[in-house]
Amino acid sequence: MKIKWHFPLALFIKGPSPDAMDLASEFTHKGVAVRVELGGDTPTPIKIPDKPEVFTRTARAITFIIDDTRRASIQKSEYPQLLSLMVSTMNRVLRSIRNAGVVASAKEINPLKSDAENLFRRWAVKTTEDGEHWARLVQEDHVRELIAALFPDNIEDFDSSLWADIEESIQDNIGPPPEDEFVVNCFEYLDNRNYRMAVVESVMCLDIVTSQYLKSYLASYKKIPANRIDLLLQPQLGLSARIAGLLDLCLHPEELKNVEFGQVLKAIKWRNNIIHKSGHLPPGLQEEIIRKHISSVLKLVFLLAKSRNQIESIPEMQVIGTELSKRMSVPFPNIWVAARHRVIMEFEFFVIPSEYPALDKLEAIVQEAITLLSERDKRFRGEEHLYVRFFRFPKELRAVFRNGKINPVPASPTETTS
Repeated sequence: MKIKWHFPLALFIKGPSPDAMDLASEFTHKGVAVRVELGGDTPTPIKIPDKPEVFTRTARAITFIIDDTRRASIQKSEYPQLLSLMVSTMNRVLRSIRNAGVVASAKEINPLKSDAENLFRRWAVKTTEDGEHWARLVQEDHVRELIAALFPDNIEDFDSSLWADIEESIQDNIGPPPEDEFVVNCFEYLDNRNYRMAVVESVMCLDIVTSQYLKSYLASYKKIPANRIDLLLQPQLGLSARIAGLLDLCLHPEELKNVEFGQVLKAIKWRNNIIHKSGHLPPGLQEEIIRKHISSVLKLVFLLAKSRNQIESIPEMQVIGTELSKRMSVPFPNIWVAARHRVIMEFEFFVIPSEYPALDKLEAIVQEAITLLSERDKRFRGEEHLYVRFFRFPKELRAVFRNGKINPVPASPTETTS
């Protein structure tokens, strides 16, 4: 038996083409096949001078279709059990849309089982046995549905390019890292102008990510045992001390230039006063100042999260670099793991001009790199996620691989005449 329903969620979707607005995904949840669709009205083009054409559409609901082969029919006594399955399915999707898609209004739900019948009516739950003829599970109540339709929806902007991240989060049931979950919470509070909670969420996120970064850095680069790291990062060494002192010892000077330490430390002080003293922000603070300080906190959060991810990927990348160097008889590459599945590689060859590898050799290196990276990451796509630069010592760029193609860089005039 198939079961279909519509969960209300208002989104203003933007994308580069009408095809990019067809947002749907399939996955398995608790042994049940699920299809989720984010439809809406007909895509409308928006033309802006000197910019690529953009299409928009408005969606009012997420459509869910589950194929529960265990059920031949649904009795009223089974409504609570069915509601539990539907809610866990929806929360998996809503959690992914909220965090991977940065949609604060996509909140998880936790309804009472006793409300099952009313919710089935509101969500227009339908069933079918043949996949073609659908029937309402609960009889319609036109008065209630009309009242519900009169209430305006809060509608949010949504970038369709984020659907791939949402789909991955749904299908792999990936929990969000703190920099995603807490930051979306922070954005929600900012939208509601609840600056007290926005400060708390942003600094709480910074506290977690700072600890994760420092543990990864000290273990990887300084080879400090875990028990000694735990002693160093005890609660007595507060967040302000970690930000004011330890980060200067760990981050690159170029990265430190982009950190507004004064604003970050002031935001931490606000959070401490809220939690431990007054429960409020200092009186008289201008909204612009609060937002500016929160922005500085979040900027540091993403810097540390990016560095944490890079450090944690080092062991895997060393194995891949060693294997690639051995298989292809090339210098050990520098490898960086960027956001999501993206990887950057650099090779530097210490050779005279006439011995520099031919283009087909470089292509073979790239294909071998794609093979090794795909074994590590099942969602890795070389044409989309890999960027490779080939240099001739010292740092003379000779070829670049991006978007699935390798392009040679013209030799310098001095080399051509040599």
